[in-house]
Amino acid sequence: MTFKPWVYLSALLIIILLIIFLQPDEVEEKLPIIAQIPAFDLIDQDGKQFTLNNLKGNVWLADFIFTTCAGPCPIMTERMSTVQHDLLDINKLKFVSFTVNPDYDTPDVLKKYAKRYNADISTWSFVTGKYEKIQELIANGFKMGDEEEIVFHSTRFALVDHKGNLRGYYSGTEPKDHEVLTRDIHSLIKEIQ
Repeated sequence: MTFKPWVYLSALLIIILLIIFLQPDEVEEKLPIIAQIPAFDLIDQDGKQFTLNNLKGNVWLADFIFTTCAGPCPIMTERMSTVQHDLLDINKLKFVSFTVNPDYDTPDVLKKYAKRYNADISTWSFVTGKYEKIQELIANGFKMGDEEEIVFHSTRFALVDHKGNLRGYYSGTEPKDHEVLTRDIHSLIKEIQ
């Protein structure tokens, strides 16, 4: 029997090509679980009770704003509106804006604010409640903001999965995170299906 190197080389080349072509196009990295969002009991823009159960089974994006803010809040709300309108075709996706100034931001004020930004309130809730409850939720649940004075709030969006796990933070004022945020939302939606 004679040694035929071309046979071995051909076989090796075929194996290498199979390995290359059978690899998935994109390896999706699983998002980390940062924290579990605790139960909360607040009120939405319609004056109805709003709890963690309203979001159960859905991926949701949260931010913290107040309606009299002249700084980052209008930019954040505009960005959230863009994300909502870009992803209208996703059924299990919700949006929540928590006010950090509940003394002023009553349900009626929040409803007018939502209308000003063309928010679809069938999937986007604007939420208020007792100052202490919101402060506790931001600091201990979302791990963001200033515990002493929450009007000095984070400008980040928080992405939460269908089980109530906090999975990521994204800039609420800069468009640079839009593509990553959209990809991560789609990734978490796949976990539901």
